[in-house]
Order: sequence, then structure tokens, then C-alpha cells
Amino acid sequence: MKQLLIVISLLFSCISMSWGQNGFMVAGTVMDENGEPLIGVSVVNQANTSQGTVTDLDGKFRLPNLLNKTTLLFTYVGFKNEKYVVTGNKEQIKIVMKADVSDLDEVVVVGQANQRKVSVTGAITVVKPEILDQPGTSISNMLGGNVPGIIAVTRSGEPGDDFSEFWIRGISTFGANASALVLVDGVEGNINDLDPSDIESFSVLKDASATAVYGVRGANGVVVITTKSGKAGKLRINFKINLIMSESARMPEYADAYSYVQLANEARLSRGKDPIYSDVAMELIRTGMDQDLYPNVNWRDVILKDHVWQNQHFLSVAGGGTAARYYMSLSIQNKDAVFKQDKSANKYDTNVSYHKYSFLANMDVNLTKTTNLGLKLNQVIVNQNAPGFGDNNDALWQAQANLTPLTTPVKYSDGSLATYGANADELSPYVQLNYTGFKENRRLNTGLLVTLKQDLSFITKGLDIKGVFSYNGESQHNITRTKMPDLYYADGRNADGSLNLKRTREKKDLSFGKDVYSARSYYWELTGNYNRTFGEHRIGGLVLFYLQSNSNSDANDNLAAIPTRYESLSGRVTYGFKDTYFAEFNIGYTGSEQFPTGERFGWFPAVSGGWVPTQYDFLREKIPFLNFLKIRASYGLVGNDRIGGKRFPYLTTIYSGMSGTSWASGGVLGEDQIGTDGLTWETAHKFDIGIDAHLFHEKVQFTVDYFNDKRTGIFQQRATIPTEVGLVNFPWANMGSMRSHGFDGNISFDHAFNKDWRMTLRANFTYSRNKVTNWEESGIRYPYQSRIGIPNGVQRGLIALGLFKDEADIESSPKQTFESVVLPGDIKYKDVNNDGVINSDDEVPLSYSATPELQYGFAAEIRWKKFSLSALFEGAGHSNYFYGGTGFYPFAWESRGNLLNIVTEPSNRWTSREISGNPSTENPNARFPRLTYGENKNNNRASTFWLADNRYLRFKNLTARYSYAHPWLSNVIGVSGIDISFIVNNICTWDDIKLWDPGQASGNGTKYPIQRTYTLQLNFNF
Repeated sequence: MKQLLIVISLLFSCISMSWGQNGFMVAGTVMDENGEPLIGVSVVNQANTSQGTVTDLDGKFRLPNLLNKTTLLFTYVGFKNEKYVVTGNKEQIKIVMKADVSDLDEVVVVGQANQRKVSVTGAITVVKPEILDQPGTSISNMLGGNVPGIIAVTRSGEPGDDFSEFWIRGISTFGANASALVLVDGVEGNINDLDPSDIESFSVLKDASATAVYGVRGANGVVVITTKSGKAGKLRINFKINLIMSESARMPEYADAYSYVQLANEARLSRGKDPIYSDVAMELIRTGMDQDLYPNVNWRDVILKDHVWQNQHFLSVAGGGTAARYYMSLSIQNKDAVFKQDKSANKYDTNVSYHKYSFLANMDVNLTKTTNLGLKLNQVIVNQNAPGFGDNNDALWQAQANLTPLTTPVKYSDGSLATYGANADELSPYVQLNYTGFKENRRLNTGLLVTLKQDLSFITKGLDIKGVFSYNGESQHNITRTKMPDLYYADGRNADGSLNLKRTREKKDLSFGKDVYSARSYYWELTGNYNRTFGEHRIGGLVLFYLQSNSNSDANDNLAAIPTRYESLSGRVTYGFKDTYFAEFNIGYTGSEQFPTGERFGWFPAVSGGWVPTQYDFLREKIPFLNFLKIRASYGLVGNDRIGGKRFPYLTTIYSGMSGTSWASGGVLGEDQIGTDGLTWETAHKFDIGIDAHLFHEKVQFTVDYFNDKRTGIFQQRATIPTEVGLVNFPWANMGSMRSHGFDGNISFDHAFNKDWRMTLRANFTYSRNKVTNWEESGIRYPYQSRIGIPNGVQRGLIALGLFKDEADIESSPKQTFESVVLPGDIKYKDVNNDGVINSDDEVPLSYSATPELQYGFAAEIRWKKFSLSALFEGAGHSNYFYGGTGFYPFAWESRGNLLNIVTEPSNRWTSREISGNPSTENPNARFPRLTYGENKNNNRASTFWLADNRYLRFKNLTARYSYAHPWLSNVIGVSGIDISFIVNNICTWDDIKLWDPGQASGNGTKYPIQRTYTLQLNFNF
């Protein structure tokens, strides 16, 4: 045995000596990130440059006799150097070289193509995807304050409904379609279905030059999103997990029962009426001795948790080689609402929840050296649960605002379920949440995208052609299992002390209902692209044809069942000289079904140009700190054919069932829709001028644009046709016009103090104001009642002059007609038309609309070695809304309607000296007028008294991140690096409202609150 071991040892020694003498063999392929083999790449031993080779026509190389730990250096013109450390014999290694792109050659995504950044003459904002990649939120929620040119508002924080509404450069039309077009890999998609980690590039196209190729679809700007695709090289795996705690950042604070009844009595006394609550009742409420008839319920405590836990998971794998590349991802998101269930009420879950599962697979295959086939498969599954009552969950928030703390208890002492009435806002939120069954909404979106690209350089260099086919299908299956228990209201006690219960709603056993919906969209595209350099001249061209067909299951008549179709032929020509002068011409020829035969197609041209004076040597010498300057301008026309819910408005339709002319079968015929001759496009005339600059060795970069958008031919239903004409529905016509203008831009500063410390600052802003220039309207008695000449959607109401001081003030003022009796402390209004009477004729436009005209953001990031700390602030301004509704107008609905805590503060309300015993309580600057128990049509109406400024500054995000990488991670468990992050969203807000989040101010606290989230994120790279 000992001899055998000696022989084996000698054998291994010989093998080791042989390896030491002959070395290792390394062979493989060198390619770019798209899998294209690189010919003539230099491969040398870094320590001994005489030992080397070059790649052949297939990008392959072979290098023998290499010692262990030898470093191979790969070099190639136009690419960054790569290194490889020899650790043994390797026959099929993959070396991927990344292009070394200069600032001039950096590529951005534009309409239907990629373009060198320096040559872009349109208004395009490119956003780094990592800026939008925040946990616990959707992409649309990250646009406001992050992306110049976008105005965004978040109205609700409810899971599944917590998405932002956004507009590119504000609202530029009062027509049916003011929203931006969102394209995902060239096809219309849902921005909120995407996982931010799947995004490769994100561009916002804002002017006519950038959007012209999209024809009718791009009138309001375009968001172009490209998802990640496979890159050649070794297998790369990314796994990310987010553990999230969510809480309500701000909710209205309501008065308790005793404070409520004190002010209810004051409201009665202030109008000369007897108190509604006796001294005995007041004492019972104060002591809480009778929780049946005089409860003190905080409905928020009953139905809401302090916080809830949520989670997200993301997994992606990518890789490939010269033949094929792949990228696949799986994303899971689980979000529960902060509602508190009574587990004893049901064995099933009735909480509001949102669960999203998405899968994406992108594959690219080189069929030949010049032919590429791409296949994208994506699927999104959304499951939403909710209580069974109502169409949505707003009723829960409306009920908690509508039911006072002493309206009803949660349950009566005998176990009966309590509620005030049968209406939705009178139904106990506890009952709605726990005893009305549940809803299940299931949505499935499936997408298929096939692209075939052929390089036609064998015909002429720089020419290629691409064909695209896309199918998107959506199906929804909504199930309701609703029920209702017996509900009661006690209005007193019987002689024996038992409750006198009245049934307000009868029991309904569990019932089943369902709603099924499906939609399909087909898209075909053929694109020819040409890019060529001739000395100092660069010429580009694009020709695009697309056809889109959409249909859904909502059709209920012959016209609605016809698929909606769009057809367009568009083109682009670009020219550049010495990378100094640039010109671009775009044109779209778009067809729409909305117009009659012969008028369905329209021409929409756009032209743009750019000048880069920093290409001149003398300018760089005279202004050395100016590294780059580009001045650009564009002008063009874009069309819009959208009419709210109406199809084929040029047709006159007749159907049976109305009064009209009898026909043979005994029925009647009548006019439904009156067709309009001469309908044409809503046309946007867009002008833009912008400046891009880089300063101080690229440390400072900024962009600023001025834009002017004139809309003509906006679709309106005619309003001036006399009723004597006898039309059932007024026809549509191109009557309206509107102008919007403003500025947007961004600036960034990046500085490295040393190899360990680095700082980045960035800011952006968007200002957009509009004005209606024509609106067909009738019944205008005074010029200020017209919509013409003022911003669209502006708040309208009376001009408040404060509160009446005394009877003499009332007598000397114009007569206010909304109430028969007006008292000191009531709101005094301006007689705008000087007719001596205050009525609706005195209502005028007031300040701004509920949509901000101004939105801005600024951020900072500090990096020290492997640690980074970043913060984002977002703000908005030039926006107003009216306080009012349940909870804000005290006692407007008598026994219904909560009372805000701020009303209980004596200094906030006008109180007569007869009640308070102190003249100083007749505060002329009080926030609330003289109280009324019941409706007060004089005080509780839209006016400047209730007009609130909705401007705010929000500390939107704070992220602390540590990146850890160590050889043992890679050697032991294959992890190349770990990022550990702690992220807080919606930290605090500075505003004048204080009562609820400014984003949902127009709901006056009756919407699910915007959430604050705390996230622990672990990100593993393999």
C-alpha cells in the first residue's frame, strides 16, 4: 500500500511539472454586448506583451503556455479595455467588451429609433432608470419632482389605487384626451404594470419634432420605455427583496363626543334655537355612562391599524453569446391596506389588498450575421380583494367622516349591529369592512412582441429594416360575494330600560355576482432606418408604417362592436454637419375612424434644428469653462382625434324605442346622434426652444426649454343650438381652442473630492399655464362668467369680504339671497355686478385650478467609499381647492358629519358675545363663521373664504445604502456583491393645509391617506 501511494505521488508530481513547463491553454470568443463577434481584438499577456494574438473573423482566439494568475489584456479601438485572469485551462470563455462612448457619441432613445445625443434637436428628457426604482410605489408615483416636463398628482394611497395621474407639460387641451401616450418597447402599455428594475431606458418626448412619428397618438407627449434585454457574457443573476412597513402619514383629526355636543349646542344657540343636548345628556356623554345612546366612537381607531407590513421580490437572469441573448425576470408585490378586521366576524379575508405578479422574457437570436429575431413575452397577474359593499372603497372613508363619535356605537350592548341609516355614507364603516362579504378582482395581461430586423448594408451601408408584430390581451374576472346583516338604530329606551331598536337595513344572505371583461390589441409595424456618415456630413432617415386594431367585450351595439383602428405612415430626415449644425424634418400621415371617408387622413409636419457653437475652437479657447453648448428649436403640428366616449360622430344614428315616426311593425323610430359634416382633427401647433450646456469639465450640466402650445379645433358638443330645433343630443364640432405655455428644465452638479468622496446635486422644474381662447357656451350674462380668457378648470366662486361685523354692516351691504336671515359672523360677499344683490351672478373665476401649474424637485447624494446617502424633495404650487364637505362644514348635515378638531379651538371660530360672554370671540378673522346647526346656504358655498392654497414641499425620499463585495462571497456562495439599503418614502410635508395630504386635498379627507413607508432592501448580484 505504501509503495502504491509513492507511485501516485510521483505521477502527480510529473503532471504538475508538465503543467509548470507547458502552462495553461485559454481560448474563447470576444464580442460586444449585443453578441457581435469582434474581429482583430488584441489579446496579450499583460506582463509579457510578446506573448499574444488577435481574434479571427469569428471573434475567436487561442493562447497557449500561460502561467497561473497571468492577466490577459484585451484591447480594441472604440471599446474599453478588458482583463481576464488565468486560473486553469479554459476552452470556451466569453469576453464582452463595452463600447467606449464619448459625450458626442452617447446614444439616447427617441421616437422609433436611437439617436446620438449631440444630434437631438427635439425636446427629450432622458431619465436614469435607477432614479425611478423605489420600493413600495409605482413608476408613475416617482415622476413628479423627478422628471422635468411632467406634472403629477397622487390622489389616493390605497393599494391598487395608489397611482399618480400625470401630464406632459401640464394640461394643454380641455378635450377628451389630455394624457400622455406610454409606449413600452414601442407598443402602448401600462406604466404601472412595469417593475422599475426591468427598465433599460426611460425617455419623455415633449415637442412636435420628437412625437411627430407617432401621429395622432402623440399629441400630448410620449413616454418611451425600453425594457432590459440580454447582454452577451456570463450568466448574471440579480435577486432583490424589500420588506416594507406602511403607515398613514396624515389623516384628519376629529373632535370627541363631548366636544362635538358642546359645539352642537353652541350652533343651535347662535341661531336663537334651543340646545339639542340637555344637561343630563351632556353629563352622560362626558362620563361615558351610556355607550348605547351616547357613545364616543373614534371610527379611525375601530377600522384602522397603526401600520401594516408589505413585501416585494424581484429576480432576474441574463446572459448569452454570439448566437443568442436572453433576459428574464420575475416580480412579486404584496400590499395590504391598513384596515383592521374583526377576526370573529368572518373566516375569510375582507381586507383591501393588492397582489401583482409579473413575468418578462426578452430574447434576441442572430439567425444570420445580418438578421436578428427578437421575442418578448410578458405577463402581469393582479389580484385585488376588498369588502363586498360598494363599487369601490371610498365609502369606508366617507362613512368615517360622516358618522360622528356619538351617532351609533360599533355594536349595541345586546350584540345588535348598529348603523344610522340605509345610505352608503350612513352605514357603519365597521359593518362595511366586516359584514358585507368580499370582492375579488382578477386581472390578467398577456403580451407578445416579435421583431425581425435585417441589416441591409449589402445594399447600402447604414440601411436596415425592421418588422414588428404585437399582441396584447387583457382579461378581468370580477367576483362579488355580498351580504348584509340586520342593522339597527336605537332612538331611545323603553319603559323597562331596553333599547328601542329600529331596523334600518334587513338581512340579505350571501349572494354571488360576476363581471367578465376582455380586450385585445393587435399592432403591426414596418420601419426602415438609414444612418450614414459622409466625411463631415451625417445623414439619417426613417420611414414608419403602423396599423393598430383594438377591440373589447364592452360592445353593446353594432357600432361599438367595430374594432378601433389607427393607421399611419410617417417619416424623418436628419442632417448634421461637423457635429455643429443639425436639422431634422418629421412628417406624419395619420388616419382615424372618427372622420368621414375622404377626410380620415391628415398631414402633421414638424421641423427642428440645432447649433453647437462649442465645436468652434476659438469659442473653447475664449470660454474654457464652457465644455458644451447646444441651442435648438422646433415647430410642428400634431393631431388628436379623441372625443369622450363617442365614436363615428359624423354619423346620424336612429334607433327604435323613442317618440318619433311609426314604422311597419308598430314600433317607433327616433334620432339618437346627430352627425356633423366637416369634422376634422384637433390640431396642436407646438413651438419649443431649448438650451443644453455642460460647464466646468462636465461637472455642471443643465437644460432649459420654453414651450408654446396652441390647440385649435377642440371637440365640443354644440351649446348654442336653440332647443326649438328639437335635437335629442347636440352634435359635436371643432369649436374649442386653448393655449398653454411655460418652461421646464433641469440642472445637475457632480464633483469628486477625492477617490473616496463624491457628491451629486440635481434639480428640475416644470411650469405650465394654459388659457382657454374659445369655448362655445350659452347663458352668459356677464363677461366674467365665460370660460374664455381664463385657465381651464379654474376654481369659481364668490369673493368673500370677511364676516359681517354687526347688524349695521348687514343693513349697509347688498342683500344676500342665499338665506332669508343673515346674522353677524356670517360670510359677507362682494357684489361683483353692482346690482345690489348677492347671488350666483356674482360668482367669478378665482386663482388656480386643482391641478398644479408648477412642480419641482431637488435631490442630493453623497458617496463615501461603499456607503451612499441620498435625499429627494418634491414640491408643487399654483394650485387651489375649496375646503368643504362632510367634516369641514360644521353641522351642515345636523346629526351627520364629523367635526374637525380645529373647530373646537375658540380662536378658530366666530362666537357671539351673548354665548361666550366675551366680545373678543367675535373674531373678524376667524377661520369658521358663526356656527349653524343644519344647512347654511350662505356660508357653506364656494368662495374665497374657503379657498385654500395647495402648494407644498415634500421630503419624498431618503435612502441609505451600503455596498459590500468580498472575494470570499464570490468564491464560497457565488455572490459578486450585496447592497443593503434603508429607504423612507414620504417622510414629511410642509404646506398650509396640515389636515390631510395636499395631493388629495380636494377630497377633504375622505380618501385613503397617502402612505409613509419604511423599507429594508437586500439586493444580491451573482
